[in-house]
Amino acid sequence: MKTLIVIGALALAACSGGSGDAVPELSDPPATSLIAIVGEDGNIMTYDPVTAVVAPVTANAGPQRLYSQPTWSPDGTRLAFVENSAPVTGIQASGGFARVGLSAQQASPGSVHIATVAGGDAVVVTTPFSPFYLYWSPDGSQLAFLGNDLVNGRQGFGLIDTTTNVAERADSGQPYYFAWAPQSDRLLVHAANSELYYLALDGSKQPLSQIPGSFSAPSWVGSTQLFPVREGRRQILRLFDEDERARRDATDFGDGVALGLSPDEDRVAHITIDPGANPFALGPLIVDTPTGAIEIAELAAAFFWSSDGSQLLYLTPDAAADEFGLRWNTWDGATSIAFERFTPSRTFVQQYLPFFGQYANSLTFLSPDAGSFTFAGTIEGRGEGIWVQTIAADTPAELIGPGRFSTWSP
Repeated sequence: MKTLIVIGALALAACSGGSGDAVPELSDPPATSLIAIVGEDGNIMTYDPVTAVVAPVTANAGPQRLYSQPTWSPDGTRLAFVENSAPVTGIQASGGFARVGLSAQQASPGSVHIATVAGGDAVVVTTPFSPFYLYWSPDGSQLAFLGNDLVNGRQGFGLIDTTTNVAERADSGQPYYFAWAPQSDRLLVHAANSELYYLALDGSKQPLSQIPGSFSAPSWVGSTQLFPVREGRRQILRLFDEDERARRDATDFGDGVALGLSPDEDRVAHITIDPGANPFALGPLIVDTPTGAIEIAELAAAFFWSSDGSQLLYLTPDAAADEFGLRWNTWDGATSIAFERFTPSRTFVQQYLPFFGQYANSLTFLSPDAGSFTFAGTIEGRGEGIWVQTIAADTPAELIGPGRFSTWSP
């Protein structure tokens, strides 16, 4: 098992000077993609899977300072994450009281840190409300954030201009889901379970003519959008172009659907969700193609496409002696591989799993070459913490160190 090798000078810098609250910069640009980790102590760090070197990004997490939501920029050169500087009961990586929903956030101010892999001072941007979700624009010029905005009494949407490092309110809705346009000039928004519109960077809205079906986050890849619509009593998962012209229908469904469009814009992964479905067994996972549909799993809890579309990473329930457990699986377009049974971390279960469709838009667990993935949890008899799994049959996951959440850089 590889062990975490700490860069001593960087760790020392994190603990030296003044009040000890300074946020250290990241190390020199890595030769390989990095894994961002929320540690057991609530601090943020990065891990190089080739050298096994860990670089602390923060070193001062505690009851009065909580860090969460590490999110890589699309080019992997910057890492954004949230800080709450007062104890809050909310969607946080530190503390044992994570909850989801409007009541989970108090009126305390929040901030977003943006650290660069190339070095230099990390930027700290004060936000008008405490964020619980981050999503970079494809060109990295904007960083969108969601949080519970008590001024408006519902979820707020804001934008950080990463050139000026200024955050502004831009919109609101309850609930609120969205996907960036590939050109980074607007967003496709699904708000309040009934509104579907384009949101420009200046806050102006252009409603779509479609009546949205029951779903959460839309997909927007290249020139193709994916979201469900209502036509009479039918709910149809449909692919559109940017001018609302229908390209093809993926499937009809009943009460709800989770969806994801492949990077090649051709394949649609979806789970039809029945009312009262077990959150760890939502329904069958299907991949729809122009030539037909393939059932990948009888029951699934979440799924994520690799950046090149060669792998579909998905989560399935695994009950053993009535004990809770899950398995990661991959599908390469022809065959599936099931990996070791594990218990996911509480951070993953509470903060990420219920909203996997939105997180699939903004982060990845898969390496850029789609040869490995990372996750946080416990494998019975082997350990608890952050794991790296090579995508190959009969290959055990590698425990790389303690932690509550991990995500791979693009």
